Amino acid sequence: MAAARTAKTVLFLCTGNYYRSRYAEIVFNSMAEKMGLSWRATSAGLALERGRANLGPISRTTEKAITSKGIKAAEAVARLPLAVTEELFAAADRVVALSKNEHLPLMQERWPSWVEKLEYWYVEDDLVAIPEIERELAGFVTRLITGGVRQDGPLPPPEPEPVPVKKEAPKKVLTAKVGRETAGRKGKGVTTIFDLPLKEEELKELAGILKQKCGTGGTVKDGRIEIQGDNRDRVCQELEKLGYKVKKAGG
Repeated sequence: MAAARTAKTVLFLCTGNYYRSRYAEIVFNSMAEKMGLSWRATSAGLALERGRANLGPISRTTEKAITSKGIKAAEAVARLPLAVTEELFAAADRVVALSKNEHLPLMQERWPSWVEKLEYWYVEDDLVAIPEIERELAGFVTRLITGGVRQDGPLPPPEPEPVPVKKEAPKKVLTAKVGRETAGRKGKGVTTIFDLPLKEEELKELAGILKQKCGTGGTVKDGRIEIQGDNRDRVCQELEKLGYKVKKAGG
């Protein structure tokens, strides 16, 4: 029977092991488990004495962010901040300091022999640290798989999310009934367009177009259009060109 594969270790460092490195540790472990990676993370602080104002074992911001992602890591959340030691450095296969600006001076002062062996990120101790850690972790996991090396410097700004294009609802095809009338008009027939759900101004505009196309007069009366003469076929053609569905009425 083959021996169980031993997981490699990545050590995340921040100043107080209270906010950034704890979030990186817990989220990395969740990612590694889901992806089946043979890596396990731990975290520690370079200067715990600077976190005298820290209350509880972990920052509320970190705890809320972990909960919002649905990650269950009760033991990792409950433990107190841990100071980095020579043993932790030696046991780690990769060591990441989350802020080069903040942590490189501490490394030079307290752990000079390890300075060149770390990967440095640029995640500052502020309210936008969580999304920046997530971006860094995505790249870090990719490098573990592919063997790439992180280029020094802050990550480029994230690409803005594309603005969704609002799709217009398809326009409803309107049906126009077209008829003709001669009764009571002393032999002068008219073509009528009716049952259109248009406002008065819209009917007048449509009547103007039809009068021009038919080369005759006309009017809008009682919610319908009247075009002088027997122009039913021509009116039907022009209405269809304008996108209307046409239904002939009468004989």
